[in-house]
Amino acid sequence: MVELRPLRSGEPREVAGYRLLGRLGDGGQGSVFLGRDAGGGHAAVKVLHPRLLGDERATRRFLRESTTAAKVAGARTARIYGSGLAEGRPYIVSEFIDGPSLHDLVLDGGPLTGGELDRLAAGTITALTAIHGAGIVHRDFKPSNVLMGQDGPRVIDFGIAKDLDVSTTASSVVGTPGYMSPEQIAGESATAASDVFSWAATIGFAATGEPLFGRDSIPAVLNRILHAEPDLREVPEPLRAVLAACLAKEPRARPSADDVLARLLGRTAPRGHVRGHVRGDVGGHVSGHVRGRARPGAGEVREAPSGGRPVTRRRWAAAGVGVLVVVGVVAGALWRNAGLPSGGGDGGQAGAFGVELGPEFGPEPGAQVAAMAIGHHKGAPVVVYAERAGNSIEVWDPRAGEPLDRLADAGPTPVRSLLLVPVGGRQTAVWTGTDGAVRRWRIGDARPGTWHAVCPSEARLAPGQWRKQPAVVIGCRDGRVVTLDLASNRVVASTRAAAGPVTALAWDEAGGKALVGTGRGLVGAAGGLLGEGKGEVRSVAAFGDGHAAVTTGRSTAVYDLASGAFVRGFSTGAAGAGVTAAGGRRMIAGGGDGVTVWNADRGERLGGLAPGRKITALAVGDGLLVAATGGRLQAWSLSPAS
Repeated sequence: MVELRPLRSGEPREVAGYRLLGRLGDGGQGSVFLGRDAGGGHAAVKVLHPRLLGDERATRRFLRESTTAAKVAGARTARIYGSGLAEGRPYIVSEFIDGPSLHDLVLDGGPLTGGELDRLAAGTITALTAIHGAGIVHRDFKPSNVLMGQDGPRVIDFGIAKDLDVSTTASSVVGTPGYMSPEQIAGESATAASDVFSWAATIGFAATGEPLFGRDSIPAVLNRILHAEPDLREVPEPLRAVLAACLAKEPRARPSADDVLARLLGRTAPRGHVRGHVRGDVGGHVSGHVRGRARPGAGEVREAPSGGRPVTRRRWAAAGVGVLVVVGVVAGALWRNAGLPSGGGDGGQAGAFGVELGPEFGPEPGAQVAAMAIGHHKGAPVVVYAERAGNSIEVWDPRAGEPLDRLADAGPTPVRSLLLVPVGGRQTAVWTGTDGAVRRWRIGDARPGTWHAVCPSEARLAPGQWRKQPAVVIGCRDGRVVTLDLASNRVVASTRAAAGPVTALAWDEAGGKALVGTGRGLVGAAGGLLGEGKGEVRSVAAFGDGHAAVTTGRSTAVYDLASGAFVRGFSTGAAGAGVTAAGGRRMIAGGGDGVTVWNADRGERLGGLAPGRKITALAVGDGLLVAATGGRLQAWSLSPAS
């Protein structure tokens, strides 16, 4: 829910095909408006302040925000749809996050506690790991730059962000008093460690309801940051110890964002805590659990007509797909080098790797998992799976090892392909069985939603996009690829993509199209087949920059999609493979006799999980990995441990 101020004289009425409904707020560089396109979808439209139009440096800095944010969009940040000039005025169009800022949320309702505070800390530090992994320092992390969306917190405003290898020194001291690091105040270079300090100050504000360094005069606040220790007594352990370490005066003494994430993933989720929040208020705001914060229903926008009184209207525009991870798809992974070093990926012994999120969970020993997906609900990871022998869908918390929800009847045939996609701010499971019908179920609902008879028999699924809204692409055995728009619940496209059955699918966000695997190889850009002669494509994963990982048999090959050139190969095992990113590195994980994880850029074998155990199914993404072994499931974080 947001409240809009009516447009004033001189403010734009339409930008880049979006009709502006009202102003959401103002920043240092521009004003942000809520826009609606011809299809009814919403976006945040940021326009440079008129007073800065003659400032070429301000214009370049404004448009650079779009490029910077696009590098990490989808990893707990807002997706960038485009940028340019409208009648000589720079603009940026991004995903509209329907929710208050953390600053406003705390001012209105008081400090966050319990699972709500845990999810805020984990979600925002996840964003920071992605930002730093992309080689960027945010430089202005603060409560007003965290939006509390329906699917969890999102970090916004990259207006003053810079590459980590660009010096940001005293000639351009930037930040917000109260959340600036000591080195920023002293005019020294802002680094990733500066962001960690600001993150801790932000979480401290959320936990206590007050800025950690006071809210009086700016000189007094800055002096406390430089010389005084913050009062963290109201912050619960173990979060208190994490914040204390992050607030060290010396940058070198602070943990990295990856270190913080590893600690939070292992310690912030009390047994059973996530369960109550997921089952009790699916689809609502994160803030809905805090006492005294009754708000309009999720997915509502308040438009203010000329009289200024808000009018509530149902918002059906869905959140971006990028916030979720499913089997075979990478969200937010960045290809930082043009190519990968040559050589295989299966040499040498690997040590232990990853951090266990919790105990084994899920099916009874001996059961077979037919399909599995991983995603986030309100900042916390969830695993959804279906057994080969049944037709139910189970939702579990991998940290507590406890069930969250269950759909007893998923249709007349067993589930074979399964996704998690946010639709209208709510997590939705989308699947197909051996009958080729595509079905959907919003987690928390008593019954499944509408279904579509798309393919004549078993199909393959992948998340995609249609006009910037979440969609599902479906691959049929007759070679067709069909696009189902999840916002309107309509089949909007169908094409004959292959001469034979589609065996695997992925969505290439860079190219805006589906990657289609067949029994003979991956359909290439020029119509040829990549990996021809290597057998049936079992899975495809897009890196989002024109490269893709294609798994055939027990091996995975990385290809340049434009040229069709082979880049690197990995021996990934019989259970298949997936790709993800964490700690600034992209990884390929494969399952067979245990799980092996490689650095995708260097070809180095990073380590192993579940050694000596037969892996029968694998799901990776967003720095997490879930594996099925002996019927049971277990999850790990792949972020570097502290």
